Amino acid sequence: MLFLLLGLMVFMSILTYILPAGEFVENAAGLKEYVQIDRTPINLWQALLYIYEGIANSSTILALLLVIGGCVEITLTTKSLDHLIDFCLYKLQDKGSTVLLPVMFLLMALLGGFGGSDALIAVIPIGVLFAKKLHLDPIVGAGVSFLGTMVGFSTSPTGIFIAQGLMGVPVYSGFGTRFLNLLLCAAIGAIYVTVYAKRIEKNPAKSAMGDLAWQAELGEAGAMEEKKLDVRDLVITLLFFGQFPLAIALNLGLGLGMGTMPAVMIPVAIICGYINGMKAQQIGDTFAKGVGGMGFICFIIGIAGAISLIMKNGHILDTVAYYASLPLQNLGAGFAAVGISMVVSLLNFFIPSASAKAAALIPIVKPMAENLGITGQVAVQAFQIGDGFCNLISPFLGWTMGGLAIAKVPYQKWVKWVLPLLLILLVTEYVVLVVLSGMGWS
Repeated sequence: MLFLLLGLMVFMSILTYILPAGEFVENAAGLKEYVQIDRTPINLWQALLYIYEGIANSSTILALLLVIGGCVEITLTTKSLDHLIDFCLYKLQDKGSTVLLPVMFLLMALLGGFGGSDALIAVIPIGVLFAKKLHLDPIVGAGVSFLGTMVGFSTSPTGIFIAQGLMGVPVYSGFGTRFLNLLLCAAIGAIYVTVYAKRIEKNPAKSAMGDLAWQAELGEAGAMEEKKLDVRDLVITLLFFGQFPLAIALNLGLGLGMGTMPAVMIPVAIICGYINGMKAQQIGDTFAKGVGGMGFICFIIGIAGAISLIMKNGHILDTVAYYASLPLQNLGAGFAAVGISMVVSLLNFFIPSASAKAAALIPIVKPMAENLGITGQVAVQAFQIGDGFCNLISPFLGWTMGGLAIAKVPYQKWVKWVLPLLLILLVTEYVVLVVLSGMGWS
């Protein structure tokens, strides 16, 4: 990723010598129009000097990212969310696939939506275990675990804060709408997996695995151990999920600003740590681990900020945005937002990191959206859709390929099975985009 973005810096520097320079200006009618100006090329040394400024200009996003990394790490270390999932699945193990699979999918989607990262690859064995206990194939195991967490991650009402900050949209705004969207996509995914599972129950030969070799491993699944849910786990779970609407209410409702995020999240994380029985030193070390895990991501965002500066000061940022938006100008704001989402989806295969992609593309998407009359909130949603769902079939993403390896699902068989669902989800989200744009969602 480092060399990819450094390569993009060099590439953008070269483009400042090739592309026409231009910028959007306000005309006599008060509308923005693109005009060409004299070139202001950026040489390689100037490009390297922008790295420091790129990091400094991203300080607000980086500060929030570091705090969230430390706080979420403490909560996940308590294992309370894992215990809640284990408890629910143990209680429902005798209910059959019709009840068990949708519930499990929803739990995984919520976990992905509020704690989404490639660390969730650790929950895939849970899905594999239950698929075996229900005498279903490995695709069902990957479906309720990997697919569930990825759907939640792709529609997260909180995980889009980097794109919101870069777009100039209040962080965590639109939480309610995005949460409903998460539930909608989770319902679609749960139905898809459950219908497939019922078909396999009736006739194992219809498995998308292509053969019945997977049945030889069904006997490996041992008896499920009894899971008990401690009161501490319930309290920690409630605190974890409750901190988001509280921070949003303080930020947006009372206008206290971005400072409410760490002001709420740090005390909640410390309280959760103490409730779990962690000592002060352990809480501090865990917080430091979470912050450290965000360090390279912060640096990558700073590098991407330098790329944006090269394009801006080389006066090709508006040029790229203008020509990229030309094919979309006659589509109307809603369908233009769909077009932006499709462009992001294509680039997603080459830049799988959501944070790096947001930092690199939002500076281009923002003027495109403004030129096309798309609100910032809708533009963020278009970015999220393009960024998330295609990860389900991305061969460049470790979360995808590693998850399939754990579930023992061949990549090509997974793609064949999940592709119809991917298309259903994308079409659904495109409809949502058009509706939200028509409503003027801001």
